[in-house]
Amino acid sequence: METKHKNLLIGGLLAIVLVMAVGYAAFATQLNINGTANITSKWDVHIKSITAGTPVGTASNKSATVGTDKLSATFETDLVAPGDSLTYTIEVENGGTLPAKLSAITFEQTESNAIAYSYAGIQQNDVLAAGATTTFTVTVKYNDTVTSQPTDADKTSTLDMQLSYVQDTTTSGN
Repeated sequence: METKHKNLLIGGLLAIVLVMAVGYAAFATQLNINGTANITSKWDVHIKSITAGTPVGTASNKSATVGTDKLSATFETDLVAPGDSLTYTIEVENGGTLPAKLSAITFEQTESNAIAYSYAGIQQNDVLAAGATTTFTVTVKYNDTVTSQPTDADKTSTLDMQLSYVQDTTTSGN
């Protein structure tokens, strides 16, 4: 009789294990999730235009153009006497869909005691919203303190101004 109880107990335990195995198999299924994502944003910060202003004194504009890369501008100015100056207005456009922050301004010129450059209307950390434009000015000036005719080396000066924009991540919605 004892053997019969043991066999029934073992059979019952095997039946329970079998039911548990079938139950586990029924609930243990593999879940597959598939998806697709597309980025539709566009980065397009560029110089839209450069315009020469009204000359002061006997200064004159020879040319003012936006480079073919749309990230550079070239302007040539003739300065005749101390006090002559010409201010250029540069328009920067954010034609993209992301806000842009001006992360750095690099302003270098070749040395000349007779020619000075300055800029106004733009500063580091300015944010240019998507679709917006901003303007700033660059002034080329014959130095007022020059009292004698400059040497040939001092008659020409080159300005290299670099505006570095990055995506602005502080604006809400980004």
